[in-house]
Amino acid sequence: MRRLIGASLIVLLLMGAAIVYLWPRSRGGALVLYCALDYCADVAQAYQHLSGESVEVVRLSTGPLLARITAEGHTPHWEVAWFDGPEAAEGLAAAGLAAHGLALPVSWNTIGRLEQSPDGAYIPTGLTLAGVFVVPRSFAAGPPLTWKDLLKPELRGRVGMNNPAISGPALPVLAGLLTQGGGWPAGQTFIEALKRNGLHVYAKNNATLTALKSGQIEIAVVQSSAAYYWQRHDPGLRVILPQPAYDLPSVMVISAGLHGRNLVAARKFMQFVLSANGSRLRSQEGSADSLYWPLTPGASTNSQLPKISQVTLAHLDPIYWGKLDKVLSPWFSNVMGLN
Repeated sequence: MRRLIGASLIVLLLMGAAIVYLWPRSRGGALVLYCALDYCADVAQAYQHLSGESVEVVRLSTGPLLARITAEGHTPHWEVAWFDGPEAAEGLAAAGLAAHGLALPVSWNTIGRLEQSPDGAYIPTGLTLAGVFVVPRSFAAGPPLTWKDLLKPELRGRVGMNNPAISGPALPVLAGLLTQGGGWPAGQTFIEALKRNGLHVYAKNNATLTALKSGQIEIAVVQSSAAYYWQRHDPGLRVILPQPAYDLPSVMVISAGLHGRNLVAARKFMQFVLSANGSRLRSQEGSADSLYWPLTPGASTNSQLPKISQVTLAHLDPIYWGKLDKVLSPWFSNVMGLN
């Protein structure tokens, strides 16, 4: 009997040790934030100064950030992740890597209410547009005003966009393009038509915009924050809002199974991000990511942006497109000959 009791105790101790080892935890008591936005470090520093609680920021671009979360799987080293794209957030939640049922006691404006997660997989923090058209001010031909304008013969070989297999924010662009063709799989024909019309594909915003500056293309389809940032620094460029423009909010998620003090710490940080102080800091930080439309009443919009009322905004269903995440990028790469 003693041997049986002893063996049982050993099993329980080993199980307890495994739980402690596998459970997500902060390093040195700090909240671990995986972040793909330019102002992450400034926001974390401000929060630490205000609350006295430490935040360890791991700064990655969206693609590598999502790849790292996926690689860590159910033994996460992160507690909060912050990036562009609710589709990816819904994909993480569907895979059991991010929590469902998130809610914060926050007042939302009209756009903020539109951008809420249907199942609480994420908290939206600001709105950008998945794709706008950037052209030289000297652009001779009639500029494109709609997505289907990109198929005009006179624009053959003159359009470039990001690769959704590398650039996380490009997935909603692809979803929008497919929507123009009737969704999935009907929209495949629209992408194939763009390919036949000479669509160029580059890695990320900077590569696509550099191709525009060098004359390789004359129309760059990029996230609105990057577009307005480049326009700010180059008066020879102008941004055209397509009709419609597809929404691309930045979102925050928490790792699945987070509880206790870690969950409280995560919620407090997220609350600060959406507070008046957090919103002011983000919109005035000066990077491309500061060029977003706020989702809470009273928060100021960067003066470089047009009024949101001037945007013909279309909403992408994040759950629908999130489920297709692992299908869309490989299919697009194959069609465009990127493999």
